[in-house]
Amino acid sequence: MKAKILFFVLFVSLGVSVALYVLTKYDLVEKGSASSNSDSLELPASEHVIEEENTYESNAANGMVDKKLEAESSNTEYIYYLTDDKIIEAINDGKKTNKAFRESFKLPLLSSTSKDSTFEYMDVFINTPYRLVTAHSYNQYMQYDKTASIDDVRSLINYDSISFTAYVLSGTARMLATELIQDGTVIESYKIDNNVKGDMKTSYFSVDAIDFREPAILKIYEKSNPSNYSEFQISFEDHVK
Repeated sequence: MKAKILFFVLFVSLGVSVALYVLTKYDLVEKGSASSNSDSLELPASEHVIEEENTYESNAANGMVDKKLEAESSNTEYIYYLTDDKIIEAINDGKKTNKAFRESFKLPLLSSTSKDSTFEYMDVFINTPYRLVTAHSYNQYMQYDKTASIDDVRSLINYDSISFTAYVLSGTARMLATELIQDGTVIESYKIDNNVKGDMKTSYFSVDAIDFREPAILKIYEKSNPSNYSEFQISFEDHVK
């Protein structure tokens, strides 16, 4: 009799242990699934928008709110503006990008007055927000086996400026200058970056100074001899993704 009772107790204990094990495994799977979904780049088809009550009382404060809304509105009208869906698309494109895709941002050579190697081996790219996001995504995925998040790439997006990068022979970047020409008007860059190796020159231009509906020319010339230059055609609409 005691043996039967002992057997029954052991059987129940074993059953409870198995049940707890199964529930624990299920709970871990559920938590893992939730974590995976929260880290996913996919956004819901529709999002709830919560309107905040305007608690500002002064006209000055209301003016600040109006300016912020005006800035946000103007951003959405920018030719290279990226919605969250477009940012996700750019991140995914970056993970599978190929040479043909990367070269879709390359500016075609319009004319050149020099056969010097400095100008012969020169490629120029327009750095739209889409290109910057795909480039960052590509580097993260290839170097670290990591998928970039929307928050990661937001800091790369600047709707106040547009930049162009010239890839040149090592050590020659500082010898060159750039200017953007549109409808006969020369637009000067407000910032220039040359990398340490001197084989990359990035020029930044104010968005407000450019009419993106019209074509333009990026001119890169030798500082010591401006008659040596190359001109690259810019058709802004061709680089919208």
